[in-house]
Order: sequence, then structure tokens, then C-alpha cells
Amino acid sequence: MNISETMIVWLVLIVNFIIAVVYMTVMYLRTKMRYVFVRGAIMLLCPVTALCCYLFSYILSMIFKEEDVDYANLSLDKTKKEFEQEIDKEAEMKRLPIEEVLTVSTAKDRREAMINLLKTDISDSMGLIRKAIDNEDPETVHYAASAMTDIMSKFTAEVNRLQAVYDEDRTNQEVNEEFIDAVLRILGSGALLGVEEMMYLYMYTGLMENLAKYYPAAITGEQCAMMVTALYKEGKSQEAEKWAELSLEKWPDAEQSYLNVLYIKYHLGKEEDFYRCLKELAGSGLALSRKGLDIMRYWMKR
Repeated sequence: MNISETMIVWLVLIVNFIIAVVYMTVMYLRTKMRYVFVRGAIMLLCPVTALCCYLFSYILSMIFKEEDVDYANLSLDKTKKEFEQEIDKEAEMKRLPIEEVLTVSTAKDRREAMINLLKTDISDSMGLIRKAIDNEDPETVHYAASAMTDIMSKFTAEVNRLQAVYDEDRTNQEVNEEFIDAVLRILGSGALLGVEEMMYLYMYTGLMENLAKYYPAAITGEQCAMMVTALYKEGKSQEAEKWAELSLEKWPDAEQSYLNVLYIKYHLGKEEDFYRCLKELAGSGLALSRKGLDIMRYWMKR
């Protein structure tokens, strides 16, 4: 090898070294990835060859440019995306029990659930609206409070109308029953609390006593059940017990009659009477509701 060939080799090595160092410096500053040092070392150990390979691969990548990877469509991410696209979220929110939505959902979902609820007849959902008033989301509370105010205003107007008609003729059976049903509906909604509830309980017991005076045969099992509860909450335990026993005499084949007796015997602490009624219910052969079955299972194990 003559001097000129040696100089050419050294020149190639020096240029290769400079390119490797520049590559490592520039690429590390751009990417902050350590693999650039591995590539630089390969360039130094395999002069010209490594550089040509990297240059060739770069040219190929430019010619056959790959599309950017959509990481949202990979593996589980893709499944999640397709799953979310298939769900009609608004429809699903309507199917969910609003108690669950108010408890575990986001503020946005709670608001949507309240708006959907308010589009329906909320007269049978006042207990849920009362729960929504205690929610942590201010906008949900605003919707619920507005709805509660509106429905209570309408109900108060209806009660006032019925009270006026009732006062004109307290012996009118149709008016008695309509008034009782209206008060029964609001008491059973779960919307009333404290003093407001007690006011309607006293109103209810007065109406029921009047109905019992003029039309005792017209009293229904549902009305009798609420009468037991109302009298007990008013502190009239003996009268509540009398109504409970009356309901069992009048409707011996109704599950609610037994539940009325169990309710008052339990609250009065009459354990012997309570278990006797429970055994009678067990041996009655009645097809019990889920509530009745749960009560039976719980107390028969004790």
C-alpha cells in the first residue's frame, strides 16, 4: 500500500469518526434516546459499512413511507374504542336506576339523569328527587330543588282544592276517597320529612277516621297499612295496634295484613306476639312478595 492509499484510508476513517460523533450528538439532543450511542459505536467499529447500511435503510424508509401508528386502535385500546362507539350512552343512562347514577356517576351523568327524569311524570319519583337535593353536585341540586318546588306547589294546590270540597260535605264518599288517595300518594313518595311529614300524617289519620265513620266497608288494605304507620308515628300506639289487628281480621289472605301486625308488634316490643304472627304468616300458604320472603328468612333464623 503506497502513501496515497494510506492517506485515503485515514481520511475515510476521520470522516467516518466525525459523522459518527455528529450523529450521536445531534440525535441524542433530538431524541434523548440512548440507542443513538449504540449506533454511533457501530459506525466507529464498522466504518463506511455501517454508515452505508443506515443511509440505505433511511432512503428505503423515505421511499416506502409507513403510515403513523394509531395507538388508540391497538389491542385493548381498540376494543375499548369499539365498545364505546357501540354504546348509546344516553339510552343506557335512562335504563340505569337513578339511585346508582346519583351515587357513582360523574357530575355530567347526574345532570343528564336528572334532566331525563324531569321529562317524565315525576309525581311517583319524589323520593328520588329528595335524595338528589342532598347531592354534592350544585347543578344537580338546583334541578332537583326546582322540580321539588314545582311538584309540591301543584300538590299543595290540589290539597287545598280537595280540602275546600271536603269541608262542604264530609259525608261524600267520592270526595273522601279522592282526598285520601292524594295524601296517601304524597306520604308514600318519600318526599316529606320532619314537621311537613307529620302535618300530612295528621291530615291522613283524620280523613281515614272520617271514612271509617261513614263508609267503613270502603277502606282498602293499602289505606289501612298507612294508617298503622301514621298512628304509630303520631304516638298513638294502641290505636295503631287496633288498626293492624283489624286489617288482619278484614283481609286474612293478604300479605300486607300480616306485615301491618309485624310492624306494630315489633315497634311495641311485643316479641311473643311478633313471632306468633310470623309463624301464622309462614303457615298461611300465601305467595309472598320478595319483601315478605326477606322478612321471613331474616326473623326465622334468629
